[in-house]
Amino acid sequence: MELPFSIIEILRYIEEEPGILIAFAAFHSFALMLLIIALWILKKIGIYKPIQNLGIFGFSVVLIFTVGWLLGFVSQILLMFMGVSVLKMLMIYISMYLCITAFVIVNATGLQKKFDQYQLKKKTLNN
Repeated sequence: MELPFSIIEILRYIEEEPGILIAFAAFHSFALMLLIIALWILKKIGIYKPIQNLGIFGFSVVLIFTVGWLLGFVSQILLMFMGVSVLKMLMIYISMYLCITAFVIVNATGLQKKFDQYQLKKKTLNN
């Protein structure tokens, strides 16, 4: 069984229309919003308790999406205005996401501890 599309055709299309890559970099964070909406619905139903279940995996996913969205959009806009070819932009975008994902996976517990310390300080300052 084969896939109904060709990777080469997708790459050619992206090369013809560089705005597609920029639009993806700008709006892929909507996937995170859909995930948050789905989790909110499950929380309202009572199936999912985010305080107990989010844990390190949920924190890592949110961090990857957020950092990837910020750095991805900025880097792709800059590369487009600098005249870099679209295939190079795509390779930079993919490698950036792989590096962010590897960093978050390796340092997830340390990042979670720093985030928890920040939240604790924030609570004590507000009280």
